[in-house]
Amino acid sequence: MWGATTFIQEFLIIGDYLEDENNNTFTVSKESIYGGAIVVLLGLLVLSVFTHGFGLTEPECVCPETEQPAADTQPAGDNDEDVVENTTQEQGNDTVELTVGVGTLPPLGDENAPVTWVQFSEYQCPFCSKLYYEAEASMKENYVDTGKVKLYFRDFPLSFHPHALPAAIAARCADNEGKYWEMHSKLFETQGNWSGMDSVDDVFKGLAVDIGLDNETFNTCYDEAEPIDLIGDDFAEGQGYGVQGTPSSFLIIPKDRISGDSINAAVENLNSAYGGVGLAENEDEYIIFIPGAYPYDAFETILKEVSF
Repeated sequence: MWGATTFIQEFLIIGDYLEDENNNTFTVSKESIYGGAIVVLLGLLVLSVFTHGFGLTEPECVCPETEQPAADTQPAGDNDEDVVENTTQEQGNDTVELTVGVGTLPPLGDENAPVTWVQFSEYQCPFCSKLYYEAEASMKENYVDTGKVKLYFRDFPLSFHPHALPAAIAARCADNEGKYWEMHSKLFETQGNWSGMDSVDDVFKGLAVDIGLDNETFNTCYDEAEPIDLIGDDFAEGQGYGVQGTPSSFLIIPKDRISGDSINAAVENLNSAYGGVGLAENEDEYIIFIPGAYPYDAFETILKEVSF
């Protein structure tokens, strides 16, 4: 049987941002959406014929402490039925509409929580680990566990992180037995142990044993890379939404929970401190785009204005 690492290929989808400096709104051009869709379809066709896998490659990555490599983002200057309307923004005479889906993985937290956090990330990215420890942990304690925020993780493995795709496969194979979030935590908490290794197959299979998964069931899923198409869907959709690196977050807040003045002031404060934060809206929601490993305080700047 092939290990999951066999399935790593190069795959490129191009997306782009359009930002309004006056109101900090963002959108994605029609050319990106349509062009990305064509590339996705062609890429799937070619890869399905020659590799039986789905390959991924990296987008631009922004890093917080001024480092800006080709991926990982830090603050720098088939979807399920829960689909979140993201943005409607006028461009001349055209109106671009974009939806951000929550994907197929189970949420962390109460699915009825009013605020939705959609996180595009991966398990080998050091800044994703930074977000996990410096923001996700505190968000879980103060907002997720209290029923205020639900978190959806979407896979965005970067090709220059060779173990990111196998890690995503391992996490989704754990989901088959209802232990996605247990594997999610294990992968981040052990990242420093396996990130520099040549092969991680045995490591990930060992983590599966540690969290009590059935050995045969997990190994079959992992060796055959059964979730590969779902991971590819997440990656392609993320690029379609304008995601260019990891981690990238969308906070979706109902309009009846926060005023327009409050959300605009919060985003302005974040952009003064970090830069790069986008604000969009639709009929019912405000959507804040956070492209990087911002600290917990950045999320708190927004969420403290929400009426829970």
